[in-house]
This record gives sequence, C-alpha cells and structure tokens, in this order.
Amino acid sequence: MTFRNFSFRALALVTACAYVNQANLVLAQESAYKDLNECTKNEQIKATMTGAITGALAGLGAAFLSGKSDNAGRAAALGGVAGGAIGFATAYYKAIGTCQKLNPSWIPESSLIRDPAKSYAQVNAENRYRASDGIRVVTKSIAMSETARPGEQVEVSSTFDVMTPDGAETAVVLDRQLFAIVNGNETPVPFPARPMEERTVAAGRSIDSVRLPITSDAVAGTIYRVQFSVAPRGGAPNVMSKMVKVV
Repeated sequence: MTFRNFSFRALALVTACAYVNQANLVLAQESAYKDLNECTKNEQIKATMTGAITGALAGLGAAFLSGKSDNAGRAAALGGVAGGAIGFATAYYKAIGTCQKLNPSWIPESSLIRDPAKSYAQVNAENRYRASDGIRVVTKSIAMSETARPGEQVEVSSTFDVMTPDGAETAVVLDRQLFAIVNGNETPVPFPARPMEERTVAAGRSIDSVRLPITSDAVAGTIYRVQFSVAPRGGAPNVMSKMVKVV
C-alpha cells in the first residue's frame, strides 16, 4: 500500500469516526434566540471536525517524518482524538463568536455597578493612592466557582478600583478573554459576551459581572481560564485571571 493511499484511508477513518461521535452529542446549549442556536450548532460541527482532521494530519506527518510509517495509522487516530478533544473544548465558544459577529444584537451585555460597600476614601487608603499618581486602575479579584457542570452558567464577577486626582469619573477599557485548557495545552477562544469595551465609571470600586455558559456537552476535566483586565484610556492594563474546571 502506498503512503498516499494509506494516508487518505487513515484520514477518512478518523473523519468518519468523528462524524459518528458528533451524532451522539448535544451540540449547543439552550439560548434565548432560536437563530443563534441554529447558527451555533452548525458552526460548532465545523470547528470540531476541523480539530479532528488537523490532529489526524499532524499525527500522520509526525509518524512519517520520524521514519515510523508502520505506526502511521495509530498516530493518525491518536492525533484525531487529541485534535478532536481540543476542537471540541473550543468549538462551542468559537461558534458563538462567529455567530455573534453576524448579529451583534446577540451579544449579552455585562452588568457594571459601583460597590456601595467601599467609599472612595477607603479605596484610596487601601491602594495608598496619591493625586500625583494620576489616573490609576487596579484589579482586585475575580469571584467565580472553581468547578461547573455541563449546562451550567458560571457567574463571573470582576472587582476593580479606579482612582483619579479629583475623584471624578473617567473612561476605562475592560477586556475579557477566555482560554480552553486540554491536556495542558491552552487555546484562546472568543468570550461569549462583549470581549472589550470602553466604559465611563465613577471613581471608587466597581464590579463587572458576566455569565460564562458551559456547554451541555462539555467534557469532564476540561479547564477554562477567564482573564479580566482594566486599563485607563491609552494606559497599561491591570490583569487578573481565574480558572473553572468542568466536573
């Protein structure tokens, strides 16, 4: 059997197996929008299949480059499974990102409130702020569950302080990022809300809240890392992150 024929047969086998597996999975969680559901479902299939095929090709290439052509079939299968796992962990969020670009009205809004528990004077004292520091922002914490079950929505509350010389409100840039971690490999995926936005906030402590949906077919053991940063307009961001594990 020639390498070319073997390669195509191995790739066809991995692809066929991936399609069979997809048929047994629930591909998208419930949404308030029927159109978003349908769009997400179609895009998720594409993203998952791309991961499986890419992994299979990588497995084949590594086997033949190393001179171990006898193990090419096994390498393709293992590569397909690994690629499929990464693709599956990221497919849902990539699908939402693609679909929300098509219709921005589907993007959930975050909730931003002033924390009434801390006065501006307390915030200044806690951060040892001086007017000569200019506009300063500090991320304080990200409150979210460390574990989640498939189909749940994780509440992500990011707390940050804003300080200005005269105590006036100011514009800040909020940035939300999401990463999928599978077998120690981290892959960036679209955040299922507005990833970056500029907001005008009052000086003091604020809390930004969004919900991170965990797809109903999420695989146990998958880890998602949420990264949040805030920056004054034109300034350097102050970054913090936290992880949630699917159980």
